[in-house]
Amino acid sequence: MKKKLLSLILVLSLLLGNHMIAAADAESAVNLSELYKTRDTDSTWSAASAQTIDLSSAEEKTITISTAGDYVLSGSLNGQIVVNAPTEAKVRLILNGVEIVSPEGPAIYEVQADKLIITLAEGTQNSLTDGTVIQDGDDTIGAALYAEDDLSINGSGALSVNGTQKHGIQSKADLILAGGEIQVTAQMDGIRGRNSVLMLDGQIQVTAGGDGVTATRTDKEGKGWIVLAGGSLAVKTGEGAGEARASGKEAGWGRGGWSTSSSAGSDEVSQKAVKAATDLTILEGSYDFNCADDGLHADSIVIEGGALSIRSGDDGVHADSELTISGGEIHVLQSYEGLEGQNVTVSGGEIQITASDDGVNAAGGNDGSGFGGWGNDRFSASGGQLNVTGGELYVHAGGDALDSNGGVSLTGGSIGVWARTTTGEGAIDFNGTGTINGANLIVASTGGVMQDTANLTGQSVMALSVSAASGDEIRLQREDGETLMSFTLENSCDTILVSSAQLAEGSAFSLLTGEKVLYAGTMSGNLYSAGAFGQNGFGGMGGGRGGMGGPNEMSRGGGRGRGR
Repeated sequence: MKKKLLSLILVLSLLLGNHMIAAADAESAVNLSELYKTRDTDSTWSAASAQTIDLSSAEEKTITISTAGDYVLSGSLNGQIVVNAPTEAKVRLILNGVEIVSPEGPAIYEVQADKLIITLAEGTQNSLTDGTVIQDGDDTIGAALYAEDDLSINGSGALSVNGTQKHGIQSKADLILAGGEIQVTAQMDGIRGRNSVLMLDGQIQVTAGGDGVTATRTDKEGKGWIVLAGGSLAVKTGEGAGEARASGKEAGWGRGGWSTSSSAGSDEVSQKAVKAATDLTILEGSYDFNCADDGLHADSIVIEGGALSIRSGDDGVHADSELTISGGEIHVLQSYEGLEGQNVTVSGGEIQITASDDGVNAAGGNDGSGFGGWGNDRFSASGGQLNVTGGELYVHAGGDALDSNGGVSLTGGSIGVWARTTTGEGAIDFNGTGTINGANLIVASTGGVMQDTANLTGQSVMALSVSAASGDEIRLQREDGETLMSFTLENSCDTILVSSAQLAEGSAFSLLTGEKVLYAGTMSGNLYSAGAFGQNGFGGMGGGRGGMGGPNEMSRGGGRGRGR
């Protein structure tokens, strides 16, 4: 019996252990410690053990480094640093106040090594400028700082990178950014890693004619990813978000694609702030994007933390497949569509979106705007799921505020949306099943009717004929004075819909802006407040009953309503 009991305990402990490991792994989308080594971040160096090279006194235009070790570079050079060492060699260049202008090819060109590490010495200013592109077999080499192998940048000094031909910083393998004050200007992509880009620290500013930061590899599993885990990154692509593309329908963008008469961006050049061929993960850090195309773009995107400010000429955040947000502060200040993915899940964080079309769009397929340019195909009209289980989500949209080609599930968090229903769009639009059960919801609208929202099932939802102005903070308050949620309007409204898991049928509540009471009464109607389609006391979808007949309620007629 003891043996059986011990065996059972052992099995349970193994199961529990596996469960705990899985739970620990589930805390974050990535194990950051596995993505880099100490030498990638270690910026300490010793003049005694390093080889010193004074570029100003160099007799040759090309300085070649062929062995492993630390090299301290200082001075000016009208030429090129070439690293061509054995495949197992780890070479570190310590930039201790350099200005390198190459007449041809990269200013620093790593041809072969195990890894090239660039350390920016404390208190120094450094500059790299490339010359005309060169050919290496089938490869066209065009970047001011170029590495065929792994490349890491650390330290606390400053670095200016001028990519006059194509790219600014480029690695054909893995690229790690672990420190420094780095300014990149590039004709094409600012920072480009083929296999991956990992940002751990640093203060980086990128101005690019193409993408700001990109990982490009699509032909090998486990490659083509980007992780942003710290530091600050500011990116401007093209002419920035501008006005034309982000103004949506008025500028010529429709469901079928972008009008070629627009001056915002190009059909051939991708101008996204951060673009990954496969997965993009944001853990921490501060990010400020002003881009002609998407702010974030990848096949799959996970946002766990960080502070993001995005002005986009297209989507604020676009995932071809899964978009998952569990934390962070995300402010999409300008966009055509705010968040877009085949499936969109929000479980945490604070998200504020301003969009000329849909605020959040869950749909099937992809938009054809990944690594083949922008393309003219939006999502297909099938599939897609939008789930909100927690966090705060606030949307101001010119089209549908929350849109799903499949279903919508609102089971937690606080959700505030504004939409103009007079254009035929809806505050909450879905083709499948729409449920609300556990979330706080305020929907503000102009045009009165919010018919799509009426199809939500679950907790009580009530619409009120009340007006509020742009800048007003709408507060949903329980009878005991507790504020359940608030939502600040960027536009005026004439209809407000409210719902909360804490407001069952018949519960007393108030809707206020400042000290002004917009409505004080009781929750009425499972799906839609009676009279929402007029002032004659009609019931909600499927035969709701009439409302209380109060002066501010849409069901002014009171009494029983009839279904539609």
